[in-house]
Amino acid sequence: MGVGNRPILSFVALDQRLRDVPEGPAGVFITPRWLKAMNGVAAAGALFGLMPYFLAKWLEPAQWMVYMAKGGLITLAVAVLPGFLRNCGVMGLQFWHWRLEQAKQLDHERAYVASILAWLAKLPATELAQSERVARLHLGQLTAKIGLLAGGVEKLGLLPVFVSGFLFVRQWKDLLAMPGWQMALGVFLLLLYVIVTTANLMRIRLQLYQSLLIEARAMQDRSQTDPGMC
Repeated sequence: MGVGNRPILSFVALDQRLRDVPEGPAGVFITPRWLKAMNGVAAAGALFGLMPYFLAKWLEPAQWMVYMAKGGLITLAVAVLPGFLRNCGVMGLQFWHWRLEQAKQLDHERAYVASILAWLAKLPATELAQSERVARLHLGQLTAKIGLLAGGVEKLGLLPVFVSGFLFVRQWKDLLAMPGWQMALGVFLLLLYVIVTTANLMRIRLQLYQSLLIEARAMQDRSQTDPGMC
């Protein structure tokens, strides 16, 4: 095969093949559309709930600002509650039947993973090695950035969200009197949680890319040693 016709590995193509894998038993963990819409409502509620704090810095505090802040926070709580209850229920059922559900999910994914590995193993070994190095490099950089940004905060899980919610709820009777440092801390904790969660999802995806590329390269090595194995 000529150099110009040599197939080149694309992370976009690899990601699309992973997306094409049916959800299977673990699909219950994927956020449904209605819950995504509720998350959008929650984000809007948070925005309207925080706006009066900033408006009070430039405008004279008024009763409508209190109504706006309380209305936004109530909207946020109401929109978040269904997703929170659903996730608690799903996690409870999964923890109760985790062994069977895990086995079902592995059986479901095995054939699709084998298909993806067979596709990767047909690509040139140099492409696999180069792509694996790129994934490893980005994984290291992302891990370093998460450590620099959050330190050990990522190990706290949902605790920053609960702390942020507590800071706002404790000032419920007089929202506009909330100290500026508490407001800044609450907003910072929420943003930090969103950023760290997104970065960790990116890291998990990179680890999956790297694992598939390493296994495909190992399949090529085994096929060269014993052509009848692959």
